[in-house]
Amino acid sequence: MKKVVFVVCAFLVVAAGCDREPCAVCGDEASLRRISFDLSGGAPAVKSARGTSDDERFVSSCALYVFSRAGELLQKLSSSDGRFDFYLTDETYDFVAIANKTELPENPRTRHELLATATSLAENGPGRFVMVGELREHRIEGDEKITVEAVRLAAKLSCTIRTAFSGPLASRPFSVESVYLTNVAGSNDLALSVPVGDDPAGWYNRMDLDPGTAAPLSTLLACAPARAMAPSDSLTPQQAFYAYPNESSDSHDKSKWGSRCTRLVVKATLGGRTTYYPVTLPSVRRNRHYHVELEISNFGVDHPEDNPEDGCEMEATVRVGAWEPGDSLEGNY
Repeated sequence: MKKVVFVVCAFLVVAAGCDREPCAVCGDEASLRRISFDLSGGAPAVKSARGTSDDERFVSSCALYVFSRAGELLQKLSSSDGRFDFYLTDETYDFVAIANKTELPENPRTRHELLATATSLAENGPGRFVMVGELREHRIEGDEKITVEAVRLAAKLSCTIRTAFSGPLASRPFSVESVYLTNVAGSNDLALSVPVGDDPAGWYNRMDLDPGTAAPLSTLLACAPARAMAPSDSLTPQQAFYAYPNESSDSHDKSKWGSRCTRLVVKATLGGRTTYYPVTLPSVRRNRHYHVELEISNFGVDHPEDNPEDGCEMEATVRVGAWEPGDSLEGNY
C-alpha cells in the first residue's frame, strides 16, 4: 500500500537588484530622475561560511536590463553587491534583473530574446542559484527607489526517512545506502518556457543514479548516508537536493527512455537485500521547497522505476511550500 500526500503553501519571493554609480552631472538635469535599486529589506543577503541554507539566497553577481516601452534595450548594469543608482527620463520601462547567471547577452534586441537565454542546472548551487525578476510597464515620474523581486529557477528537495518495522522484519538489519533524485530536467531558458522533451542530453539520472553523468552535479542530486537504522528510527540527511522544473507526464517504462516525473529515491538494504523506495513528484516547480517524509515498514521495489503502488509497503507525505529558511509547511495535497 502506498499513500502520497502533498502539502501546498505560499510562494517565496526573493529580491535581487544590481547597482552602478550615477554619472556626475546627470543630477543637474531636471529631466532625469534618480533611480535607486536595492535588494528586498535594504541590504544584500549575507553568505554563511557554514554552507547552510543562508547560501541559497546569496547574490554573488547580478545584471539589470532596462528596456523602453517599445522594447528597445536602453541600459545593462552590473553589480556584485546588490545596490546601484542610475538615471532615467519620465517614461514607462521594463526591468529584468538576473542574478548569479554567467554568459548573459550584452545587447539583446528584446526582453523576450533575453529571457530565451539558455540556463543549465549545473550553473546552480549554494551561493549561486540563478534568479530572475521582472518589473513590467513601470512608469517613472520622479526620483524613486525600486525593488526588483526575483525567484530562483531551481526547486529544493529534502527528506526525512522513518522506519516502522515489526514482526520478523524488525530483527533484520536495515541500512540506507544512498538518497538521490532521478529523471531530473537539466536545462531550460530563463523564462522556463521550453517544454521538457525526451532528448537524453537534457536529463540527469535517467531512471536511476548515473554516476558518470551526475558527477558534475553530485552535490545537487545525491548523497550517501550509509546509515544503519533501528526498527523505529529516523534519518534526515543534512544535504538538500536541487532540480529544475519538470511537469512531464509520468511513465514507468524501463525498456526505453522517455520524459517522466522526477523521483526522490531511497536505496537501502534490508536483511542483506538491496531494495528501493521511490517517491514520485507529480510536479516540480521553480522556487518551491519539497520535503518528503517517508515511512518504511517492509521491502520496497526492485528498481527505482517500479511502481510502489504494486504492493510496496511505504507511506510518503510530500510537503511543498515557500523556499525560505524557517518557513513552515502546512496544508494537504
